[in-house]
Amino acid sequence: MQFPNENQKITLVTGKGGVGKSAVAAALAEVYARQGLRTLLVELGERSYYQYIYEMPIRYEPTRVFDRFYISLWSGESALREYVYYLIRVRKLVDLFFENKIMRTFIRAAPALKELAVLGKITSGIRAWGPELEFDRIVVDAFSTGHFLALLQAPAGIADLIESGPMGEQSRRICEVLNRADLAQYYIVTLPEELPVAEAIELKAALKARVGMEPKLICNRVYETALTTSWLERYSDQPFAEFLINTMKAQGHETAQLKQAAGSFTTLPLIFNDRGRIVIERLSQALESKVERL
Repeated sequence: MQFPNENQKITLVTGKGGVGKSAVAAALAEVYARQGLRTLLVELGERSYYQYIYEMPIRYEPTRVFDRFYISLWSGESALREYVYYLIRVRKLVDLFFENKIMRTFIRAAPALKELAVLGKITSGIRAWGPELEFDRIVVDAFSTGHFLALLQAPAGIADLIESGPMGEQSRRICEVLNRADLAQYYIVTLPEELPVAEAIELKAALKARVGMEPKLICNRVYETALTTSWLERYSDQPFAEFLINTMKAQGHETAQLKQAAGSFTTLPLIFNDRGRIVIERLSQALESKVERL
């Protein structure tokens, strides 16, 4: 199926909670923007993490951070509200619709409705359905592992349930965008630790089965040093040397597991800084030569 705007690309970033997913998503977005692509970083949820990082209010409408780099905060209800307004074009009727107790109960209870609205918004630029989304690249700081898989299942489930009509048709078109490697790509962020690596490997297999393509793996917070384990072992009676030896051995074991499962992956260094803005800048510098430009 041909779409009206196949020049726009979508990058979805997921992973286990606590692995630095949001920082990596922002770093990717900054890389794309510096490559000359008009880039929108999308944060999913009700509250913004990036407002503290970039020290500016982040809302539903794109907020400009710097040249060609914008951020938005999208929730299921805000995306659904915009979609309803796009259909009926009368703001008061939209407000009445969402303020009605019965409709609000229906929206809360309806399975996958908010997830469908979010994915509909994410893919709307490519499908040219709804308000214009004039960006070259959409980078989505998506939900963590289980919630992310449920999000992707929403349009597929509705497409199977509703065989005809606009909702079923739009759900199928959303699925097609998300399943095409030339339009969407997926990044899984992990750490060189046992539980995050095991979850990343499982998620990689689940995503490949769901969307039919290989997600890319990023191993974040890898401790980098020019010191070898054999050299450090000469000072193993020193606490810091012992810490480095154990860290390097653990990292070596877990990255070997990733290589065996994935074949290839990208590593990002552990940044010793407590300022999120600086961490993102350094991660984006590390990613600069590693990110494919579609």
